[in-house]
Amino acid sequence: MAVWGGAGWLLDRWLDILVFFPVGVIFGMAVAIYLVVKRYGAADPLPGQWSTKTPGGRRSQPRTQKGQR
Repeated sequence: MAVWGGAGWLLDRWLDILVFFPVGVIFGMAVAIYLVVKRYGAADPLPGQWSTKTPGGRRSQPRTQKGQR
């Protein structure tokens, strides 16, 4: 947020326009939220809910009926 807000502030001072600072701050917040979600992922499912993924993040093998491979 500070980096993109600072870049917007510098552009505002250089071009003598007052639009880049707020746009830079909003863009910086959006990038920060995206990076946090990407880094830590979505919330874990609530206890008692079944997940289709194994603890390692890979999908589990499909279950077969008895006698089939």
